[in-house]
Amino acid sequence: MKRFLLFALLYVLAVPVSSPAAPHDYPDVDPLELSFQRLAVRRFIFSNNITLDEFVPSEIVAFESMYPAFAVSDSDTPKVDENFKARIEDGKLVLGHSYGNVAASVYMGGVNPYATYEVEVDSYSADGTAPEIGVEIARLGLQDRVQVVCRLSEGQADVFMRLYRDGKLVRESGCGDFKTDGPFTLRVQLYGRTFGVFVARNGETEYLWHLPVKEHFADILDPRNVKTAGDCTFNLVSNLQGEVVVKGARSFLSPGIGQADIRLISYEDLSPYIDGGRLWFTFSCRGIDTPQSVQGVLSLDPSVFDIRFEGMIVFDHADGLLRNDYASHLFYDRNAKEWRAYVCDFGGSANKEGRTGTGLITATSPKDPRKGFSVMKAVRVEPSSIDGHNEDPCIFYDTDAGKWRLLTSAFVNGTITSRTFESDEWNGKFSIIVPPIKMNSTGTSIQRIGGKYYALMGGLGNLRIHSYPDLAEMGELKLKLQPHWPKPAGRVWASVVPLPEGYPYRYVLLTMDRPNFPGIKVNSWSYGALYFYGANPDDISSQAYEF
Repeated sequence: MKRFLLFALLYVLAVPVSSPAAPHDYPDVDPLELSFQRLAVRRFIFSNNITLDEFVPSEIVAFESMYPAFAVSDSDTPKVDENFKARIEDGKLVLGHSYGNVAASVYMGGVNPYATYEVEVDSYSADGTAPEIGVEIARLGLQDRVQVVCRLSEGQADVFMRLYRDGKLVRESGCGDFKTDGPFTLRVQLYGRTFGVFVARNGETEYLWHLPVKEHFADILDPRNVKTAGDCTFNLVSNLQGEVVVKGARSFLSPGIGQADIRLISYEDLSPYIDGGRLWFTFSCRGIDTPQSVQGVLSLDPSVFDIRFEGMIVFDHADGLLRNDYASHLFYDRNAKEWRAYVCDFGGSANKEGRTGTGLITATSPKDPRKGFSVMKAVRVEPSSIDGHNEDPCIFYDTDAGKWRLLTSAFVNGTITSRTFESDEWNGKFSIIVPPIKMNSTGTSIQRIGGKYYALMGGLGNLRIHSYPDLAEMGELKLKLQPHWPKPAGRVWASVVPLPEGYPYRYVLLTMDRPNFPGIKVNSWSYGALYFYGANPDDISSQAYEF
């Protein structure tokens, strides 16, 4: 025993005792003096996608095994269409009436409720008939189906939606038309229980039509339902009239027709989550209206502008549906070792389809949800914790206050403004610190600049800086060539990020604009483009950094 104590004493004396960490030396920076230079801008239009499945005719061996054709069954049991014989010529699938079938539904892949589906038509010949080609989401057995098809004539394509229930056509609606003077791609963006229809020609995408939320097809099949989606397939559908030459087909996760609601993915103290030298952000993959978008994740190397669409997040409210809530603040809590989020209740919650209660949900995940297709467990924030209707939440643990602090955009007396809350728990009962201010406020966020926290927000003018936590207005954020320049920036988000040593800028900002996609009516919220800015303080020789 004495020998053990002697060795222990010698070990303690030999091991250096670490001194307490020195106080953090914050940079001397006034956010009102920072001048952000516009560095780059980009709007993705069904580009920078993540492939789910792809039909490549030139690379098929044993077509019947890889891509079986289905026949209508009298149940939900799949039935093979033994009459369909695939014909591949010059690396393309040729569909036509000479093959003895009345119609064909050819398997392409599985069904994701928020994916985009497309068929690429190389050419066609009407030959006195009306050939059809399109996209089909169908339950096995083809009893319940949702179709978007092009009916082709010389130089013209008319697009239709068809809904089948129990094997019977229950609705057919026109979705617009377009000229067909060459190859085209029919594209269907699925919004859970509705969709938008587009056509791409010569590298450009054109909006044709969308199914309003109130006219959804969830009573026939609801791909948000995990079990339903598992019983459905994405099919290439044709009436096998004339001749249609298909170059390919695919489904993918996409940034959509616009990107908006951009917020830094952080740690619990708002320091940036940097992984692989990249910053990470949540953003809205825009569809055509508020309930028709979904939560996306992107990353970029802040020394350049190499935006990557990394993944999509949906939310499980324990009701069997994967919902498209979004406008999240996603953060990793290092103490709890858990991914957490505050999210806007855009996808409905607690078995209700509308936006309800506080407008907020909380979500958690043990899995890193930044890449691929992720599901976070969600719980609605009840009015007993936060009152009124709220959006654009930003939360962090304020070590000085010893509290969790939450900033939201609040709906008050017909306008949107902002207020701050605090709680002992990240998802606990909150009390109001500052009641709603009078100014229009959206895209509310908090960030540390010069060792102090500030509230940043958009509104009816330019991006503004407010003190924290009292939200007193301090002034405007200086942006050279701001979004909408020379007009005011408007209701956009200010995701300011302080960077560590080694980057050309000490602070960067990622924000967006709000122009709707061409052809879509105002107030359908199909915006926007991504704007990237950088700023340095006057003294760039300082070795002090925020985090």
